[in-house]
Amino acid sequence: MRTREERNAALLEVPEHLRELTKRHCLNAWNHPSRIKRKEAEAHEHHQSNTAATATRAG
Repeated sequence: MRTREERNAALLEVPEHLRELTKRHCLNAWNHPSRIKRKEAEAHEHHQSNTAATATRAG
């Protein structure tokens, strides 16, 4: 789920007695250091591919 609104809507579908537990679990996963590192690596790869494409067009 890409947006906070989508995540909040999905959380409302969870039974009420499990919502806080589910929310904490999702926040832990979302903010986990390995996810952040992976996201940074993907951004770096995306930047490199854009730079290579620009260099190819300029050449």
